[in-house]
Amino acid sequence: MPSTLRLHTALFTVALLFSINYIISKLGMRELSPLSFAWLRIAGAAAVLSLVARSEPPIPREDSKRIVLFAILGVVTNAPLFLFGLSLTSVHVAAILITTIPVFALGAAIFAGRERATATRVGGIILAGAGAVLVIGGESISSWRSFAGAVMIVINCLSYALYLVVSKPTMARLSARAVVARMFAVGSVILFPIAAYSLFTEEWRSISLGAWLALLAVIAGPTVTAYLLNAWSLRHADSSVVAAYTYVQPILATLLGALIFKEQLGPLVLLAGAMIFAGVALAGRASGPVPE
Repeated sequence: MPSTLRLHTALFTVALLFSINYIISKLGMRELSPLSFAWLRIAGAAAVLSLVARSEPPIPREDSKRIVLFAILGVVTNAPLFLFGLSLTSVHVAAILITTIPVFALGAAIFAGRERATATRVGGIILAGAGAVLVIGGESISSWRSFAGAVMIVINCLSYALYLVVSKPTMARLSARAVVARMFAVGSVILFPIAAYSLFTEEWRSISLGAWLALLAVIAGPTVTAYLLNAWSLRHADSSVVAAYTYVQPILATLLGALIFKEQLGPLVLLAGAMIFAGVALAGRASGPVPE
């Protein structure tokens, strides 16, 4: 078992990289379409991860179907929806909604029988859910683009939370590098037919060096490094603890969004953020072991 400091340092690094991802991705998508950006990110990460995991033990055949599911939840559904949603809404809205991941993860764990359902936890889930609905409702008043982006971010959160819960037993048994490398390889194949039209109609000659550098930075940091650290953390910590580090993202991402894009937080978003934070805190309270 790694030390507590080492484990939490890894989780904080993941949160920091994901926070930076909001800014870099939004800059890159000024020139690349979200779907092209998503596929290039996944395919590039798959190439790098295949080299990183080349010396790892082979994955047993009986685990291959599970990894296809992980790829669908954690890569194919998660990445495009996040990038599309981010391109349509503001950084701080996306970052606040990301904090619903622990609530979705806990709900999935309760449904699977891994966590105990208590009145406090259920109340926390309801409170956080109400906060997310409040954000979405506020964005619907702002514009249909922001509303659609907020909805996509919430679906992305649900998909990623399910990935955290269902992948934990496999991550505990197998090499994290091998599993994540296979996930991205499978994800790039599944997503290619969906992204094909966007890739073929992209104005490649007009894309600047800055956009390509943004893509490379997203592949290296928030994708390869963050996913490997996250997968490693899942071997040694509960999925709810890993998901709880999304608390760090809205703070860092909102500061960066205000600094770079001059975004301002309205009172409705602040109220909804407080509701989500309080709901996640209540939902995450310990409740004792699940009875046999």
